[in-house]
Amino acid sequence: MDEKNNSWIKKNWIKLYLAFIILIFIIGIVGTVWDFVSYANGEKTEATVTEVVNKRKKSGARKQTSYKVTKVKIRYKVDENEYNRKIELKGWYKLKKGDNLKVSYDPKNPNKVIIPQRLKQDLKYDILLGLFAGAQLVIVIKYGKNNKKQKRDEV
Repeated sequence: MDEKNNSWIKKNWIKLYLAFIILIFIIGIVGTVWDFVSYANGEKTEATVTEVVNKRKKSGARKQTSYKVTKVKIRYKVDENEYNRKIELKGWYKLKKGDNLKVSYDPKNPNKVIIPQRLKQDLKYDILLGLFAGAQLVIVIKYGKNNKKQKRDEV
């Protein structure tokens, strides 16, 4: 039984790989659409930036890869209650202490807040993921056609 499964996987690895890439892309799009809908349907309020820290964050096994991070603290009021949130954005944003942002919050849980910069960031990453998925699709289809052509030529 294991040999049958292994041979099936070997024959269909391209399809499995493509399905995996497409699934990740769909999950990313659904998450971004969910955030956009949540932002559109949430209650809006003004938030004030209380702190901005731009720094490089290290990642990877050896901590050799770094990327830019903007950590933002915001303060906003809902029904006379004041909320403070920390939000981390990948990349450097031109936000400074004292800036006002229009944020959207969940009326049932005002601690859940979405800022427009985060939506733009998520959309950027989804577009990049889509381009990556498309490139992978083209490469795998081209490889599959070349592979089938070679097998026919060998026979």
